[in-house]
Amino acid sequence: MPRSKPTHRPHRQKAIRSRLMRGIIVIILLTVLIPIIAYNNLPEWVYYLTPATRLWIATEEINSAYHEGVMNDVLREIDKKYDVTVEIRLADGRFIYSTAALVDVLPADLRQADTIDEGYALKYETKYGEKVPGNKGYLVKEYEGRDYEVTFLDCYFYLDNGESVDVYMQVSQVSTTTKISLVASFVAVMLAMAFALLVISNYIKRITKPVKEMMDITEKMSKLDFSKKCPESSISELNSLSESINELSAALDTALTDLKQKNKKLEEDIENERTIDNLRQTFISGISHELKTPIAIIQGYAEGAKMFYAAGKTDTADAYCDIIMTESDRMNEMIMKLLEITKYSSGAYEPVREDFELSPFVQEWFDRNESILAEKGVTAVNEVPEGIFGNGDRFTLSSVLNNYLSNALSHVENEMRIAVSCGETARAWRVRVFNTGKPIAQKDIDKIWDSFYRADKSLSRSQGRFGLGLSIVSAIQDLHGEAYGVENKPDGVEFWFDIKKTEENIKS
Repeated sequence: MPRSKPTHRPHRQKAIRSRLMRGIIVIILLTVLIPIIAYNNLPEWVYYLTPATRLWIATEEINSAYHEGVMNDVLREIDKKYDVTVEIRLADGRFIYSTAALVDVLPADLRQADTIDEGYALKYETKYGEKVPGNKGYLVKEYEGRDYEVTFLDCYFYLDNGESVDVYMQVSQVSTTTKISLVASFVAVMLAMAFALLVISNYIKRITKPVKEMMDITEKMSKLDFSKKCPESSISELNSLSESINELSAALDTALTDLKQKNKKLEEDIENERTIDNLRQTFISGISHELKTPIAIIQGYAEGAKMFYAAGKTDTADAYCDIIMTESDRMNEMIMKLLEITKYSSGAYEPVREDFELSPFVQEWFDRNESILAEKGVTAVNEVPEGIFGNGDRFTLSSVLNNYLSNALSHVENEMRIAVSCGETARAWRVRVFNTGKPIAQKDIDKIWDSFYRADKSLSRSQGRFGLGLSIVSAIQDLHGEAYGVENKPDGVEFWFDIKKTEENIKS
């Protein structure tokens, strides 16, 4: 049988609210009766609370003013501000200041102040406490006249050179205020308690509504409906629970959305894998095409060398062997270049970054190839200024420079001039390699970075080029995260690549 719903909970809530209301009535009665009884029965020490606080603040202001050199200004205002009397004596007991006397200015060194009439000093007897030289504290003092008695609270302290400062206040001046303040504070506390009980009663009344809303929302969440959120509650615990439920709802919604995105990403990865397979097939086809010719040459010359050796024509056979060795070297060079591209593109190589000067970096290539430049009649100019430092893997970046300059040396014509210059961007030095000669055809300019692509196919094999040098440049610059490119100029072609500036260059 289904379980019946409990019926006693509303009665329990009504009983709790009834008790709270009785408590509120008791508190209101106490709030009225206790102040009436206590007003004229407060202990004596209660009267000293307010003057003690005000005297302490006044002495702190005087002490600070003395050290800041504005003591005169503060003393003129202190008696008006706190309704106190201030007296200052030197360490030897000389009386130099009283708010009752008309002392205009005190010198910075109080020991140089003039002594004033002792008649301005208050006449009293110490009732409680004892003045301790060098300390700070309170004394209760009493003046007894013929017809009346006056009780003073004295807060004393000492300055750096032993001067004593006494700040007095009549306790009777603030006793009534103190009584009223304490009674008002008590009433405020009792009223606050009554208000707190009212809040608790209201809390019990309202607690069931947000709980029911949370139950409805969690039921929808179980059905994967995350559209509705728990509203904010004025009860902190319920508000925290609401936030937790909302966070759980958001997390589940995010997880489902993320799962959908990952499924979409998986589909994209599968498509990318198909694209990579197509590129791999194209790459293998290019390698096969490049290796087909040298393998055929090696095979043909190997057969010829065997024949000539058999016929005793060793000179011809040796020449054939030299050709075989040359083709083998070319094949090895091409394979090494392919491995270099693979190493940089796959992320297997981590750049070893260092700071280095660009002008000597460029000059090394000119010095190393001086004889070849002279043989071809090429004028090579290093226009990179001295004192410019870049940051990167010097070893791999030298390969970029070498490929650019070797390419320039192969294509230089007309004025036979090669120049390396340097510009800059916000965060990088832009190294430019220029050579005079024919421009690159527009149809080729975007393809020259692809492996095995050669714009000038007629001279590629005769000059030992495979169309891999610029692919190596592309892989190395991508590895560094820096830009590269080429531009046709009116009298030639200019390739460029970026080298990151050092931190000092970027900051400047």
